[in-house]
Amino acid sequence: MNAMKSMLRTLLAAALVALALCLAVPKTFAQAAPDLAGSWSLVSLTVSRSGSEVEVLGPHPHGQLIFGSDGRYILLGLRADLPKFALGNRLLGTAEENQRITQGNFAHFGTYTVDRAEQVIVFHIQDSTFPNWDGDVQRRPFTLDGDRLTYITPGSFGYGASKVVWQRMK
Repeated sequence: MNAMKSMLRTLLAAALVALALCLAVPKTFAQAAPDLAGSWSLVSLTVSRSGSEVEVLGPHPHGQLIFGSDGRYILLGLRADLPKFALGNRLLGTAEENQRITQGNFAHFGTYTVDRAEQVIVFHIQDSTFPNWDGDVQRRPFTLDGDRLTYITPGSFGYGASKVVWQRMK
């Protein structure tokens, strides 16, 4: 009788584990947003200032955003005209070199989900080159027009909210 109860408990536990695994997989794929998964190239990063658009990283910024199908992402943007270090050593940069480089880039990584009902990407930022965002959760309203992704970021560049445009890489 004890052997029968033990076997029944084992079968029940195995069935519950199998059910939990089956239920978890679709949720993960749904949150990872297959239509966003892949690599994106930075087109522009602008803020509205005194009624005109200001290009935060200059006219031709460089950058990539990679949305993994596993719900992880990495994002990097930088000015095309970042200065080289005069001494060829980043640890010996002048105050001016360091300032221009710091102000000319941004990066963060972590996990993401998509709120389909509200058309919002939710970034769960693990770490960032703007440490104030470390551990932050940010909701960014977005539009997806073919291979063009546009979203709005919170005010972090000293000007207020910004508009970021990405093009899918092929």
